[in-house]
Amino acid sequence: MASDIPATGLTYKTSRRSYMENYIIIGLVAVVVLMLWPTLGLEFSLSPTTQRQFFSTMFVFAFIIVAAVLFEEPSIEGFIRRYVVTNHEIVKIEGLFSKKKISIPYQSVANVKINKSLLGRVMNYGTLHITCVGKEGNDIVMKGLASPDVVYNIIQNKISLMRKSIVHKKKNKDRLEELSDEEQEEAKGLEMRFEEEK
Repeated sequence: MASDIPATGLTYKTSRRSYMENYIIIGLVAVVVLMLWPTLGLEFSLSPTTQRQFFSTMFVFAFIIVAAVLFEEPSIEGFIRRYVVTNHEIVKIEGLFSKKKISIPYQSVANVKINKSLLGRVMNYGTLHITCVGKEGNDIVMKGLASPDVVYNIIQNKISLMRKSIVHKKKNKDRLEELSDEEQEEAKGLEMRFEEEK
């Protein structure tokens, strides 16, 4: 399965910036807990002897665990899911043990769209939606990218280059058909030599 995963290309993962809401929530809850600590009569102890100390300690540990998960969510997301932009396709690879791959060749891209929240505009992160022609369910959503406009422009340029290449090949094919059989063979031989030199 690993051989199906492209080795070359630009790799993107979810940015920490896109989880700014998590950090704000952690900070606000920490401030509220510290403000209410005396009012609630919490008594934190690493070796609790009373029921109040036990519940206070469990409350603090629960807060620390939830805060750690919220803080590390982008790292977990980046470990499970990544996006690769190659010269021929856009690939989404996800999974922890078994990898699932969705790819969209540039000739099958129907639309590329950027979504940014208000905070996303300020912090320069967003989500790219790549819609595939004719294959429902094979669309790719690149979540929480830093500088999504840059990725959008890279994909649009690759789509444009691919389309120009197809038009160029079509024109060359039409010109070849106008040549005699001998001239066609000579043109094909020159084209093969050119491709080998590249």
